[in-house]
Amino acid sequence: MSTLLAAAPLILATLAILLARQSAMRAGGFGLAAAILISAVSPDFHLPFPDILSAVFDGLLTTATVAYVLLGGVTLYWVLKTGNALERLGRAAAEAIPDPAERVLVLVLGVSVFFESATGFGVGIIVTVPLLIALGYSPVRAALIALLGQCAVPWGALAIGTVLGADLSDLPASETAMKAVWLCIPFILLCAFAALHFAEESLVRPAHVIAAIGYSALLSALLWAGSAWVSVELAGCIAGLGVTVAGLLLARIRTGARAEGSGLGAAALPLFVLMGTLSLTRLVPEIERLTSNTLLVEVSTHNFSLSLVHHPGFWMLVAAATGILCLRIPANEVRILLPNALRQWLKASLSVAGFICFGHVMLHAGMTDDLAETVATSAGAAYLFAVPGIGALGGFLTASNAGSNAIFMAFQSTVANRLALDPVLVAAAQNAAGANITMASPGRIVLAAAVSGLSGEENRLMRPALTIGLIGLLLMLPVLALL
Repeated sequence: MSTLLAAAPLILATLAILLARQSAMRAGGFGLAAAILISAVSPDFHLPFPDILSAVFDGLLTTATVAYVLLGGVTLYWVLKTGNALERLGRAAAEAIPDPAERVLVLVLGVSVFFESATGFGVGIIVTVPLLIALGYSPVRAALIALLGQCAVPWGALAIGTVLGADLSDLPASETAMKAVWLCIPFILLCAFAALHFAEESLVRPAHVIAAIGYSALLSALLWAGSAWVSVELAGCIAGLGVTVAGLLLARIRTGARAEGSGLGAAALPLFVLMGTLSLTRLVPEIERLTSNTLLVEVSTHNFSLSLVHHPGFWMLVAAATGILCLRIPANEVRILLPNALRQWLKASLSVAGFICFGHVMLHAGMTDDLAETVATSAGAAYLFAVPGIGALGGFLTASNAGSNAIFMAFQSTVANRLALDPVLVAAAQNAAGANITMASPGRIVLAAAVSGLSGEENRLMRPALTIGLIGLLLMLPVLALL
């Protein structure tokens, strides 16, 4: 009974989206209300009122980090849309890679992976959704395809989640990441074929099958090589850039295609500014230290810090300002786009806040630990195959493999030692599963809905995204058995 009670907020919020077709804002509110009620009245998960407020405040602080990304991403989207940059970039992408199947694979496994690896926080979604819409995909299809670019989240945000997980389990980050590559290969392949499906491309045409397998293999190989021989932190950037360059070169060799068109430089400049500033502030140690300590907001009592300059949200706003200037958007249009962006941002931020806050209440009240303990006890000797499910729970609640690892990695490591399981394999499975399911987490769904104009219709994205995420978890199990 206690386990069912512990799972109630999560079940209620998920069913509200999937079955009742409620918006993420309402579903998150339902989950938060349920978590607060249970922690207030249940003897098993009781929290004093001040502790409930503290847990909610923790969630709001985490929400602030996500909301900053949303603010920059939504503003950049409206600037690019108003300045007709999206239409120009869409035409350029079509010209550079004429084959639509290869184009969508490069956007998902290359461009999106690069941006997600450089900064995390779903930035890959923010960049690719507008490009896909400009290429003619409907908002729903564009959002779903962009979500698939989360297939390499263990290396997102310069692999912060993987490094954190390795620290918590006292294991080398490179070994954990290299093992995670093997566990992610089926999921990467699944995302490649799902991208073709959502793009309405044939899944049986030999050229498409070869392209999906080839780009997936290249991405996986570069992730492994980067983790083994360069650094875990840079592996995702190397892999995403490698796939992008390979796609452009192959198209050039086969067809001689290249992007041309007037105004293309101005249209692409905001994205180049974003890519360049993110790369400098994350890959150059001196610049990283400088920006990390500039305008630093700290709440020491809640172990929270946010650098207003180092955060990707700041550089998205810089890119948006660049777009206003280089695209020569008139002042009267700026006065229209900014309120539109703010309204969309507020709705999306409130939607994320409910889920993050009830996740923190569940964690503080012991509901999350109860769910994990129940799974571990029920699994017994087969616990290794329960590891992905526990990791996925954390990833779904927090929309972050770093968040999932912070909640569960120490627990998973302890159980693995007690059962004499391979600690590296358990850590890799926790990390990979927590990362992969973030695609279907409310935080990512709300973000994709916000930049595709589908706010309030998140259920249209969560159903297929959650299906792919769960299939990915199942595909991980035979790999666990082989390793």
